[in-house]
Amino acid sequence: MTVTEKVARFVVDTHYNDLPPKTVNYAKELALSNLGSMVWGATLPAGKIVIKFLREMGGVPEAGVIGGGFKTSAPDAALANGNFVHAAEWEGDSRPEMVSAMTLFPVVFPLAEKLGLSGKDVLEATIIGHEVQSRIGLACLPATGRGFFAVPVFGNFGAAIVTAKLLKLDVEQIKVALGLAASQAAGTLRQHSTMTHFVETGFACRNGVIAAMLAGAGFNADTNILEDSDRGVGFGSAVAGKEGYHIEKVTQSLGQQFRFDLIDTKNFPCHSYQQRALEAALHLVQEHNISAEEVVSVTVAMKPAIAHEIDLPDPPDREHSRVSVQHGIAGVLLERKVTGDTFTEEKRVDPKFTESRSKVKAVVHPEWESGPDFEIVTIKLKNGQEHSVKWTTWQGHHTSPLTTGELVAKYKVATGDTLSPDQTDRSAELVLNLETLRDVSELMKIVTFPG
Repeated sequence: MTVTEKVARFVVDTHYNDLPPKTVNYAKELALSNLGSMVWGATLPAGKIVIKFLREMGGVPEAGVIGGGFKTSAPDAALANGNFVHAAEWEGDSRPEMVSAMTLFPVVFPLAEKLGLSGKDVLEATIIGHEVQSRIGLACLPATGRGFFAVPVFGNFGAAIVTAKLLKLDVEQIKVALGLAASQAAGTLRQHSTMTHFVETGFACRNGVIAAMLAGAGFNADTNILEDSDRGVGFGSAVAGKEGYHIEKVTQSLGQQFRFDLIDTKNFPCHSYQQRALEAALHLVQEHNISAEEVVSVTVAMKPAIAHEIDLPDPPDREHSRVSVQHGIAGVLLERKVTGDTFTEEKRVDPKFTESRSKVKAVVHPEWESGPDFEIVTIKLKNGQEHSVKWTTWQGHHTSPLTTGELVAKYKVATGDTLSPDQTDRSAELVLNLETLRDVSELMKIVTFPG
């Protein structure tokens, strides 16, 4: 049996009752976090452009564009929702494969709405979809070093598996869906800090839906796309290189250990590499009652790879402010908090933020590169005092997850300008009780048609 077939059989043979209760509960919490990001993301610049584009394009009104106030075709709804969830920058990844629930929830909710499926169907498909995308990502780790952006590249497979599970495709059809997903898997790290970085996630969501739908309609494809053969290299060798692709990892512990439990989420709506440094700076500011006026300098000691992503003293636009540790810490110094309002164009050009950013310096430590991730934040004051702390994780990391109450609070912030208080409360209640829902129609009506 080939690896591709083993994956397809896992998808067909795994059901809701096979899933650990802990994993199911975490899936509900991540569903709340991701739905909130979609609602908020629809109001952001990249979200508004996609909404306008899809409205003008038209489409069969079968699935909700979350926060958009209209329905369109299931593939286009998945594209929009995937763009929204990433535009909010409030998601999270599982590491080291760097794939995300961002390619799952934007697909599973509109499809479940279209097909009239239950909350259990949503949870089942989401968890199974992540197990497949995660392990393909683990088998192809060098792909990131070659310039590929893991979320959309491997997320194509996750979206295809979510759709295939909801459509109840058989083993042969799922093998075709994987083949079709492989031919659409794309995404480049060069797009970071642009709107394209967000919509790449939407593309993966749309592409996965199309792959599974075509497979279900009788389309054909290479049915062993994960393997090398005499016909050429398979998907993994193509993106990771023959020496870098470890196909055995695709099925290693599949169905025995659930990597869904390792997905992180974010406390702050910005780059994941900023989470530790901002939390550490906020801790120092609050513990020592530090005001921005007292600060002479802030240093953030970090690895070269992390500095490459977030060392940006003068972000050129709003999108780049969310990958600037200098801008994030400026928010901590000036406002003692980091929210969506921290990363606006107004704050980016605010002279107070410009001044505070100038006080923050990234200090790169090449000798740390092979060790665990951490940052050391040091704040020096005008009176000569110095306060320093080493930060190894963040609130929202899977080892220190946000509580249900904290996730509900996060959801209320994300939806506060869009949903009414009653809509926020009711939709949160429905998500946290997904396993009891016979269908998701009420939930989708609330989050699609706010107000």
